[in-house]
Amino acid sequence: MRRHLSILLTLLLISLTLSACADKSSAPESIENYLKTKVKGDADKLASLSCKEYEAQALLDAASFESVNARIDKLTCKETGKQDKFTLISCEGTLVIQYRGEDPREQNLSGTTYLAIKEDDEWKMCGQQ
Repeated sequence: MRRHLSILLTLLLISLTLSACADKSSAPESIENYLKTKVKGDADKLASLSCKEYEAQALLDAASFESVNARIDKLTCKETGKQDKFTLISCEGTLVIQYRGEDPREQNLSGTTYLAIKEDDEWKMCGQQ
């Protein structure tokens, strides 16, 4: 009986450890999440994905997408280096924006470097170069 209880407790601890690790996103994942949320125009969520000093800009980012239909195609982001306290992230993909029935406009996301920072034990968007 003790052996079964010991095995059960061990499996429970392993399961809890793995689930805690799974909840943590990486710096590139946090930038992908920020960009996907930005095109939805969700200001509250976008602010929560931003570092404290970038929250005001995040609200402006969200507002700029409130009245357009937008999506991001083939989004992938990767870490490209470090600068001071930031992790540098570059992304590939295409931002597609359609405003009031006009033809969709496409913008390539490559060429922008995003700044990610770990704040409150979570990766956050904190600007771009």
